Amino acid sequence: MASSDQRNDHENTLANPMAWSIWLLAVIFVAYKFQTQSSYAVLNSSIAESFSLSLAQISIIGSLYSFAYAIMTILVGGLLDRYGLRVTMIGGLTIVVAGGTLFGFANNIPSLALGQILLGVGGAFGFPGLAYAVREWFSIKHFGLVFGVAQLVAAGANTLGQAAVGYLIVEFEWAYIILIQAAFGFALLVSFILLMREPFNNSTPFSSSQGSLWESLFRDLKILLVQPIFWQVSLISGITFGTLLGIGIVWGIKLLVAKGFDPTTASSINSILWISLGIGALAIHLVSDYLRSFKLSVIIFLVCDIVAISYLVLSDGISIYMAYIIFAAIGFFAGVNAVAFTITTRFCDKAISGTAFGLLTSMSFIVAAALTPLPAKIIEWTGTPLELASLIFPLALLLALFLALLKKETY
Repeated sequence: MASSDQRNDHENTLANPMAWSIWLLAVIFVAYKFQTQSSYAVLNSSIAESFSLSLAQISIIGSLYSFAYAIMTILVGGLLDRYGLRVTMIGGLTIVVAGGTLFGFANNIPSLALGQILLGVGGAFGFPGLAYAVREWFSIKHFGLVFGVAQLVAAGANTLGQAAVGYLIVEFEWAYIILIQAAFGFALLVSFILLMREPFNNSTPFSSSQGSLWESLFRDLKILLVQPIFWQVSLISGITFGTLLGIGIVWGIKLLVAKGFDPTTASSINSILWISLGIGALAIHLVSDYLRSFKLSVIIFLVCDIVAISYLVLSDGISIYMAYIIFAAIGFFAGVNAVAFTITTRFCDKAISGTAFGLLTSMSFIVAAALTPLPAKIIEWTGTPLELASLIFPLALLLALFLALLKKETY
């Protein structure tokens, strides 16, 4: 008799309309999560003016999202494995809507901070939930393609959303924009309640024999963390995405300004990273299928990413057109982060896939938190010029490349 996993992989094909409906809901959640996360970067000046906040205070409030997100993603994985997709995702989206509503109506600093924390906690359900939905509803052989398309769509939607927020802030108060987002989240929540489903043969609902949530979570984490290949894949994923976040959030614009670009142009160039990441997330899966090798495709993308970032850091002067090409390449080749989730499905038991996806997501933010401040520390401690201090990023990717060379093939 076929196992439930085998039946599931046989039945969940690309021709299943219900699978695509669940996929679309999960993609919209991720795009919505990215939108609520990135809006703070656009709106924080207006928020600071409304509450007379210092730069340090606005930075601390902004960082609360990342801390809550990074911590929560591991727990989210355990919740997905234990309670399934529907209950977990509806719970996460409810928290995002509550956080956005509280943030929009905030009249003091504590309510702003709590709103940010709730947005981070709820947002943590998005990316692991998307990966889990694809793993549950589609054949494992289609996971990479479907997951890659999902990231492309989410990245495109987020790019459009950021442009919309940039336009709206000219016409409306920041709180009004946040509340519009919360209203959209509520409409999405209603859609989740009405449409989100588990696969018919899903066996996720827990029994008392599994023990408590914490017992099962720590047991599953132990299963993953004793596997060398999981450490290799998670570190490759974390370093790749952490490097992208370090460049995309802080150092990319600073490097461009140091090379003579004005801040507005530098910000425009930097923004191409995110849509390029979505394209790269799909492309690396297509390349892997063509080569029939995850290992080779990861090595190729990492080498190209190292070359692109090194060129950005070491070149004395670049034209605006070359700058766009370089930043597009950096985002594109960071698609390695996406294929890490696909690789994990090839050696990770489906029963703990949620925990694996949550841990992979958390690793990316932990590495980003460690890498992002390093150039500033190097400059502060040694007086090294910005360009040389930023070489920490290609050096980190060299470590990822070394791990990729050691990793066994799992295609």
